[in-house]
Amino acid sequence: MKHFLAGMAACIVVALSPLLVLASNKDLSPGTPILVVSAPWGPDAPDVITGSGLQEISPERAPFGALTVLEDLADARRLKENGAWFVVDGTVIAQICAE
Repeated sequence: MKHFLAGMAACIVVALSPLLVLASNKDLSPGTPILVVSAPWGPDAPDVITGSGLQEISPERAPFGALTVLEDLADARRLKENGAWFVVDGTVIAQICAE
């Protein structure tokens, strides 16, 4: 039983580690790429982006995410109001997608 609980704890930590990275993200700044992550059952990320008055910047999409550029910090608030779960710095992801 002891090994089972330790194994379950390890699985939970591994499963939640991406959320920890998103939660510890640095502050957003206008003019830089951001990643918009949406719920799987709600509006998809490109719809959240266009509904917020922004444009998608990446030719490729992830199942629940898309890249855009903030024009000002109010855009991040609008993205969350329109259904984004997370609005995080997407500089590294944009560099990976561009290669």
